[in-house]
Parts: sequence; C-alpha cells; structure tokens
Amino acid sequence: MGRSWESRVAEYVDSDRLSQRLKAGNVIMCNVAGNSGNYHTETGLKTDRKSNCTCPSDYFPCKHVAALKETYRLRPRSFADLDRIMAKLAKNDKAALLKLVRQMILRAPEALDALGVKGFEKEEPDYDY
Repeated sequence: MGRSWESRVAEYVDSDRLSQRLKAGNVIMCNVAGNSGNYHTETGLKTDRKSNCTCPSDYFPCKHVAALKETYRLRPRSFADLDRIMAKLAKNDKAALLKLVRQMILRAPEALDALGVKGFEKEEPDYDY
C-alpha cells in the first residue's frame, strides 16, 4: 500500500524543496524540487481555483499546491512579499530603477517579455495579482 496523501504533502511542507517563495497580493508561489523534476507552483490564498502547478499530477490540487498552502499557513514570513518590495522600489529615483531593471534582465533575459520584446514571449496564468 502506498503512502498517505498527508505524508506525501508533509515531505514538502516548509522544506528546502520549496524555494523562491513569493506572495503577490492574494497569490503565493514557489519553485518545487519534485520527485520527477522541478516545478513552478502557485495558488490563491482564498481559493484553489486559481491553483497551477507544472507537475504531471492528475490530481487537483496536487500535493505541491497543498504543501505550498500549508507552508504559508505555518510560516508566512518565509515568503518574499511583492507588495512590500514594490513599495520600497517606489522610493527610488529613475536612474536607480533603470539600473535595477538592467541587472534583472541580465540575470533573467526572459523578463524582457514584460517589456513586450519579441522573441521573449511567455504565457502567464491569468491571475489577479
């Protein structure tokens, strides 16, 4: 007999397997080092209908979504808060912001999609951040 749902979720809860934890409005997300690969997982704090995980699971929501929600419940401060980050950025002048944008693009060229640069398009889930 296989492991229970609870034990499969528990192996991920508040573990190093959930990295780059982020809260953006009412959405939480992270990267997951799964048993069959690396996944991006996100869910709404108010509903599972806004859940998405790139894992191959046929279950909805999957164990990664359940672990993400439980991790946020247990340790919300382990998530970077995008709203707070944006509030701090708003205090910078234009030159400082442009320097930050340049650094971000050099680290992650796919960010050019947000600026509408052709060849860097990426489909994003339709969430209200």
